[in-house]
Amino acid sequence: MSGTPSQETGVRSRLREAYGDLTPAQRRLAEFLLDNLSVASDFTITDLAGAAGVSIGTISQLCRRLGLRGYQDLRLGLARDAVVVEASAAGQRLEPPPGPPAVREAVARVFGSSVDALVETAARLDPDAIDEACTLLVAARRIECVGTGTAGLVAAEAATKLRKLGLDAVALADTHQQAMSAALLDARDVLLAISHSGRTIDLIRAAQVAHAGGARVVVISGQVRSPLADVADILLVTVSADTGFQVEPMASTVAAIAVVQALFVLLLDRLPGAQDQLSMTQAAVEDRHVTGRTW
Repeated sequence: MSGTPSQETGVRSRLREAYGDLTPAQRRLAEFLLDNLSVASDFTITDLAGAAGVSIGTISQLCRRLGLRGYQDLRLGLARDAVVVEASAAGQRLEPPPGPPAVREAVARVFGSSVDALVETAARLDPDAIDEACTLLVAARRIECVGTGTAGLVAAEAATKLRKLGLDAVALADTHQQAMSAALLDARDVLLAISHSGRTIDLIRAAQVAHAGGARVVVISGQVRSPLADVADILLVTVSADTGFQVEPMASTVAAIAVVQALFVLLLDRLPGAQDQLSMTQAAVEDRHVTGRTW
């Protein structure tokens, strides 16, 4: 599988990648660390246990789960990540428009999370993996784009962009149709699966069926280690702070759409005749837009 990051990834990234496999207590601890990154490294292990509402044993278990030697490694990793985040944020701070404090906070929180997701995804995206994914898409007879929930919207956008370039791409919303259509794919085809968690049963099933038939599977996901990632031939990793308990679940969607757009731009340059196909498909719907001043 292409696209797996090295073992040198920071503690914050490891926390997010491991989140789906953690116990409830470990998740609570992970959420506390992510929410308090700037000060988390200042805690002693006893203070951290009390502040996060977990046992010292849970902290030790999480350290091992992240591949760390102990709590000191965790503290050092958190301190390094805090410096990186602060340096990045210094040039990325959002200034919401004037208005009620609650509105300003909501705008800053939602848009800020999306900015963070884009910046971090761009920094971690494996250029070799995205290049290889582009090569597969160029050669594919048929491309099936699948996702559920908000990831389904990304899949639909991906199919639309690929069709604009003359590729035979389709997005199926119904999960039964996804599985049945995947069963008809073979070595000439590509399944493009989008899932932040990588744990949606229907997507895993569609990917497994497509892979069994010989099709190549490209996955866009926020999880390096997941059942869907295990089936992937190529994994394109997005980064966001979204978890099941966050209030900014769209950040991962924004990051996934950005990856799709990056593929589109690469294909536009690499796919023979793509510029002409794009002009033709745009012209086909040009008369469906209102032109001129109408008010």
